[in-house]
Amino acid sequence: MAKHKRPDSLATLQRAIGMRISWARELVMPNQSECARLLGVDASTLNKIEKGDRAPSVFLIAALSNRLRVSTDFLLKGVLNGRTDEELALRLAALHPELVLQQQDKAPHTGKNTPFDMPAPTKRPNGDLH
Repeated sequence: MAKHKRPDSLATLQRAIGMRISWARELVMPNQSECARLLGVDASTLNKIEKGDRAPSVFLIAALSNRLRVSTDFLLKGVLNGRTDEELALRLAALHPELVLQQQDKAPHTGKNTPFDMPAPTKRPNGDLH
């Protein structure tokens, strides 16, 4: 089976995601092999992802987000928001000023919390949500 070349835009995105994974991992867990072991992936796999030679799976993005204390928004888009450890977000922003630092996740048109920040609906005794 022939290997297909990724479009430039996807390759650029893949490299950017890998770079942000590397930045966060180096601050939280300097040993790449140990990080890979804790994530349940081979060290060479994590190395390829960080170099932008391989795309991480959605499951690995979620695991990295939890392990490195950063949001998936940071890993995927470079946005530092309230779901990223505050001290780590400040350190990342200081080292990499090109990152976008957001204080809170507010819906731009209302100034209110986005659905991700809202509490889960509670159930009434009869089972209805309120």
